[in-house]
Amino acid sequence: MDVAWWKQYKEEAQASFKGKMIAPLTNIKGVEYWRFNHYKNSGAGAISLAVRLGAKKVILLGYDGQKTNGKAHWHEDHPRGLGNAGPVDKWVSQFKQLEQDFKEVEIINCSRETALLFKRQSLDEVIHGSCNS
Repeated sequence: MDVAWWKQYKEEAQASFKGKMIAPLTNIKGVEYWRFNHYKNSGAGAISLAVRLGAKKVILLGYDGQKTNGKAHWHEDHPRGLGNAGPVDKWVSQFKQLEQDFKEVEIINCSRETALLFKRQSLDEVIHGSCNS
């Protein structure tokens, strides 16, 4: 979903990840092109891809949808030239659009802190089966 990221990290990803690499981008050698809506947001794109692959239930972890403690990621910012979470003010609306597009998919947000308005549950509740499915 991010051409600059692929240019920077493709070789490292290919050396350490043995699964199928998929992106909604063309002309990236070794990465399979698939069409799916990425909503200009890598987290929303990951959900969209999961649904395209058949997911009927998606559990979110670390989907803050905001800057938490002043940080855009769980890790340090990407190096200069790579995106660092884009326009925060658009994230919530991007996820609302995704939710409208995938009404048939149960999306549960188990993130500790979040601005996203999906159904909320603790990860413990989901893992131990008290989730209402």
